[in-house]
Amino acid sequence: MKNIALIDSETINSSTSTGVIFSLGGILLSPELEQLDNFEFFCRNKPGHVLDPYSMWVNKGFHKMMKSNMSSLNMWYEFHKIVKKWQGSNGCIWGTWNGHGFDFPFIEKENYRALLPSYILKQNGNEAADFLPFARASKIFYPNSFKAKKNDKGNFSFKLTDLAEQNVNNLDKKTLHTCVGDCKIVWEILKKMQKNAKPIFDSFSKTTTKALTEKTLEDNRIFTAVFYWYGKSRPTICTKFATHGEYGWPIIFALENSVKDLINLSKEALKEILKKPGKFCRPYPLNKNNVCLHYSYGMTLDIYKTLGIEKIKERANLIHSNKKFCENVGEALGELAREKKKKSNDKKTELVENLLYGGGWPTKPDEEKMKAFHLTDDWEERNKIVSEFNDERYRYLGKRLIYQNQSDALSKKEYNEIHTDIARKILNVEEDRFTTIPMSEKLCDDMRNEKGISKEKLDYINEIDEWLHQQRKIYEKAL
Repeated sequence: MKNIALIDSETINSSTSTGVIFSLGGILLSPELEQLDNFEFFCRNKPGHVLDPYSMWVNKGFHKMMKSNMSSLNMWYEFHKIVKKWQGSNGCIWGTWNGHGFDFPFIEKENYRALLPSYILKQNGNEAADFLPFARASKIFYPNSFKAKKNDKGNFSFKLTDLAEQNVNNLDKKTLHTCVGDCKIVWEILKKMQKNAKPIFDSFSKTTTKALTEKTLEDNRIFTAVFYWYGKSRPTICTKFATHGEYGWPIIFALENSVKDLINLSKEALKEILKKPGKFCRPYPLNKNNVCLHYSYGMTLDIYKTLGIEKIKERANLIHSNKKFCENVGEALGELAREKKKKSNDKKTELVENLLYGGGWPTKPDEEKMKAFHLTDDWEERNKIVSEFNDERYRYLGKRLIYQNQSDALSKKEYNEIHTDIARKILNVEEDRFTTIPMSEKLCDDMRNEKGISKEKLDYINEIDEWLHQQRKIYEKAL
């Protein structure tokens, strides 16, 4: 197995599309989980981006961000150096905790906004792992693999702060919600999983790339997936039977459902069923590190014991012998996705910041211009390069990159257009796509009004509120 590079990020708010990562950190581990290297960076906030006071209270990063001498762009340059160093000639496995839900898309979009290669953690032999679903699976099938306390609903909590209290000796609480501190907690959980739930720990590497996931699905006609919804992990014996007609995802059939009443339905009838909750199938995206275990794990559940393995195999064989049914489900799901997308597009204009995935890959000429942009230190030359992008997305992002780093390289007209556009967005009381100053000011007020608020928290929120006040004064002058 390759080296495992645990990484984590801390952000000014939760929006992967319009937020900012102000800290990145990681620990490089050998396949035997021995530490080989580590890093941690902090950078300044980007001009025109508003802090969420609750996020900043949780990660306690406000002071380090304000004192940092590193710009966001320079932090990304340094991170790319780390990636190149750690991946070596064969790549490594970039490991996260809920990474496919947060860290990976955030890092990809930050690279996109910085005109840097977006998918560096998934190319050049690199693989992308998310250990959270495998930890959940370990706790189901190997209850003593690590300690976890239960929340108010009676489910195990997989928050890193809760796991740290249960599993880390001599815990320094000041390191919680820091990048390297959180990576160390994940590291402790991985060591316990490797020792006490080894089959599940080993299985994570079967779905860290699209190609590996496709091969794993080919090799396992039926298998146990572990889905998470409504706050609980749910093991399910499945078979891959269709391909999503819009997104190309594998679609898997949950084999506790009978297929006899579905096989001969028309595409239109299936479409109506698929609109409703509790449907018989689920997506299994190739770009996520999904759990895929031997079907015997699922057979430990009462529902599958009652059915019996022969009945389950019979259902899987019936599905795969009815190709038209498989095609109809894939096409119906595709039509539903396109209808939903059209309604969404009718309601709002798509943000450029959110078009990394929907806007497609950059053309080769634009890729060359991006390289040229980063090779020169002359910001006026960079502005000329940005103006020549063929793709409007990169012209927009490039001008804002210059605004954030060397605004006097812009013409007065360019600067005023960007500055005024930002002011309209972050001061607008009705804006809901960005974290705005009015939103954050209200949250400061709400937090200050909390019953029994500590002096430490109150002072911290007051400092953020003062920062918001200064930003308001700067941008109100633009309107």
